[in-house]
Amino acid sequence: MKNILTVLLFAMTFIHPLLAETPPASASTETVTLWPPGTAGIDSAGPEKPSNNGVEFISKVYNPTLTVYRPSSPNGCAVVVCPGGAYRVLSSVNEGSKVAEWLTSRGITAFVLKYRLPAMADANFKDPVPLSDALRAIQWVRSHAKDFHIDPAHIGIMGFSAGGHLAASAGTLFSRASEFGQDAVAQTSARPDFMVLIYPVITNEKDFRHACLNNLVPDGATPEALDALSREKSVRADTPPAFLVHAKNDKPVPYQNSVLMHEALQKNGVASKLNLYEQGGHGFGLGRHGEDSTKWPDEFMAWLATKGFLAASLAAKKS
Repeated sequence: MKNILTVLLFAMTFIHPLLAETPPASASTETVTLWPPGTAGIDSAGPEKPSNNGVEFISKVYNPTLTVYRPSSPNGCAVVVCPGGAYRVLSSVNEGSKVAEWLTSRGITAFVLKYRLPAMADANFKDPVPLSDALRAIQWVRSHAKDFHIDPAHIGIMGFSAGGHLAASAGTLFSRASEFGQDAVAQTSARPDFMVLIYPVITNEKDFRHACLNNLVPDGATPEALDALSREKSVRADTPPAFLVHAKNDKPVPYQNSVLMHEALQKNGVASKLNLYEQGGHGFGLGRHGEDSTKWPDEFMAWLATKGFLAASLAAKKS
């Protein structure tokens, strides 16, 4: 009974009610593995654990992948999508496939990242393992940009909740990519060209932190180790521009997480657009029907256009 109550409480905190709807049929997709065979910490035969009762989550990942969603008319822009789930599961529909399908409907090539989760007792996937998967995803997309008609300078990363923390980590710690691979893909830049942070977990500050940061570090980690996960503290002048989204009535992840990140970006001279909505709560994905959180997708597209990320380069148009 205790386990059932725990699951229900988690669902009430992180799952949007619209997730109970049947997901729309997806466009043509393909799935690729991120790391070459034999890479340490990768198990292609690992017992991945999906569940689908009208709501889809993945609770164990041993072999990280990218699921590619191709638009019929690519505009040269690409986005790596990092679903949330408290670094414990992946919300692979509400913050994954649904988002990817919406992006492709706007001409953006989407890559949904299935990254390794640190809250697994039988695997050591603590920090920086999820970060390594996110940086590898950017490198993989950029190294295959021509294959997908993508401008290699128009590749962004988008994350929701804990996935927002991961996206912010990739956007501020991309110089660490050299620690994680030595093959041809690893020679490609891991710096995303822009970040899209949707109700992101950002800070370890006492009044605004979310407990999912504990999943990234071993039990009994020092306060200093947790503070090192505060992404507003790792912003630098070369951090890519950011589009941030948060609802003021978000209780699990207070909107001050986005405010702190926005302020850090501004302080370092990095372009940042902060979008705060009155309603939406947490886990609203593309927006909760009837509330102002539904405005963010169109505002994001307008921001991309303003920044010049939707104009496909000549190189990306060539086959």
